Amino acid sequence: MISPEILRRYPYFATLRDESLKDIAMMAEEVTVPAGQRMFGEGEPADFLYIIIRGEVDIQYLLGNGEFRTVDTLVDGDLLVWSSMIEPYRTTGFGTATKPTQLVKISACKLRDLSQRDPLVGYRLLIQVAKLLAHRLEGARVQLAAVD
Repeated sequence: MISPEILRRYPYFATLRDESLKDIAMMAEEVTVPAGQRMFGEGEPADFLYIIIRGEVDIQYLLGNGEFRTVDTLVDGDLLVWSSMIEPYRTTGFGTATKPTQLVKISACKLRDLSQRDPLVGYRLLIQVAKLLAHRLEGARVQLAAVD
């Protein structure tokens, strides 16, 4: 469990009621990942939603020629493994910590259950995920446009 006030710092949770924040805090914990550790690979079950408290995670795609291409570098405050909230609940790329990284780790299954019981929580979270995806899609387009 973490403090609900930790969650309130991040826009994904800032508009939620105190009771909802407490519920989410109960299903969360702080974890640390060492630099160089791969956190997830493409197509793996997306069992947790993460917020980067401090650190850095590269998001990469595996190209057809076997090359890994970094399409985004996530930093303090960024949401990681958004796909844990959207079916089929599988990761869409590879994530590797490039620095020691401290995270809030939230059980995605429990968060989805809460969203079912309290649709306002689900709605507000999915609005934030949609904004995040729009931003990251634009970043990926810029990265791909720079390819020779």
